[in-house]
Amino acid sequence: MQFSARGAASYFGSLARPISVRFNSFASALFVVLGVVTTLLGPLLPLLSLRWSVSSAQAGTLFFWQFASSTAATLLSGLLLSKRSFRVPSVAGTVLCLAGVLALTSADWTWGRYAVACYGCGLGIALPAINLAVAEANPLRRAGSVSLLNFAWGIGAICGPVLLRVTRSVDLFLFMLAAFLAIGVFVSGFVSMPDKANIKRIEESTLPAVNLWILVPLFASAMFALCGIENAVGGWAASLALPQFSNAFTATDATVAFWTFFLAARALAPIVLRRMSEAKFLFASIIVAIAGVVAFFLANSALTVILACALAGLGIGPGFPLLIARVSEAIGPERPQCTICFAFAGLGAATLPPLVGLLGAKLSQPRAGLLLPVAALILMLPLARKLSELPRVLQ
Repeated sequence: MQFSARGAASYFGSLARPISVRFNSFASALFVVLGVVTTLLGPLLPLLSLRWSVSSAQAGTLFFWQFASSTAATLLSGLLLSKRSFRVPSVAGTVLCLAGVLALTSADWTWGRYAVACYGCGLGIALPAINLAVAEANPLRRAGSVSLLNFAWGIGAICGPVLLRVTRSVDLFLFMLAAFLAIGVFVSGFVSMPDKANIKRIEESTLPAVNLWILVPLFASAMFALCGIENAVGGWAASLALPQFSNAFTATDATVAFWTFFLAARALAPIVLRRMSEAKFLFASIIVAIAGVVAFFLANSALTVILACALAGLGIGPGFPLLIARVSEAIGPERPQCTICFAFAGLGAATLPPLVGLLGAKLSQPRAGLLLPVAALILMLPLARKLSELPRVLQ
C-alpha cells in the first residue's frame, strides 16, 4: 500500500544533475520568464483590481480566462507538434505571451481579460512544446532535463513578485517582462532545436480497459485538485494578505513566501524520500498544506501571514511532482490517457482560483474563500491513500 519510491526519487533526484547543453540552458532561461508570466496574476491582482475598479470576485475570474485559454491551447500545441517542428509552437507561444503582457499595460477591464487569455494561450502552446523539446534533445536523460526545466519555472514564480516589489510600478514591471519575452523570441530564432516531435504512442488495443476506467478518473481528480489548490493559494496570497500590510507592493511578501517554500519543498524532497515512502510523504505534505492554509485564514499580522504562506507552500509543493511520478509509473508516459489527466490539471487551475474569490465575496469575507482549498485538501487524503494502492498497468 505504498507508492514505489523509485518514481518520485528519480523525479526529485534529477534536480541535482548538471545539464550543460546549450539548448537546455536557453530553455531553462526562457522557462524562468514563463514562470513569471504563469504566476503573474498573483502579485498583480490587488493592483489590477484598484486600477480597473473591480471587486475581488471579478478580478478572480481572470484566473479562469488564463487557465481555460491555456488548457484549450494545449490541445492546439499537440496538433502543431504532430505536424511541425518544436520551433513553431515554442516561438508562437512566446509571441502570444509577449502580446498579452504588453496589452495589459494599457488595457481596461474588458480588454484586460482578453490580454490575460492571450498570454494564457501562449503558455498553453509554449510550455508543453518546450518540455517535449527538452526531452527530445536529451534522450539519455529525459527525466533529469525536464525536471531541471520545471525547477527553473519555479524560480520564475519567485522572481516575479520580487521584480514587482523592486520596480514598484505595474507598467514598468510589465514592460521589463515584455523585454525578456522579446529577447526569448529573438534568441529562439537562432538556437538549435529538435527538428520534429517524435512522440511514441502505444496502440489503444494494448490498454487494459478495466484498469484505465479506474486509473484515469482517480488521477484526473487528483491532478485537478492539486493544480487548482496550488494556483488558488499562490494566486490569492497577496490579495488576501493585503489587510495586514501597508500596501499592495509589500503584500507580495506573502506570494514570495509561498513560492519560495514551494520550491524548497521540491528541492528537499530527495532527502525526505530516502527516509519515507511516497505514500507517507504525500499524506504528510497534505497535512502540512492544510495546516498552512488554515493558519493563513486565521493570521492577523504580517508575520503570521508570511509564516502561514510559507507553511502552505511547503506542504503543497511536493504534491504535483509526486503525482506525476505515480501517473508515469501506473499508466505509462506514452499512453494518451496521460493527456486527459494533465488536461484536468489545467481545468483545476482554471476553476478553483475564481471560486475562491466568488466564495469569499458570497460570505462577505475574502479569506473565507480559503475554505475551498482546505476542503479539497481534506478530500485528497483518502484519494491519496487510494492512489497508493493502485497497481502499475504496464508490467
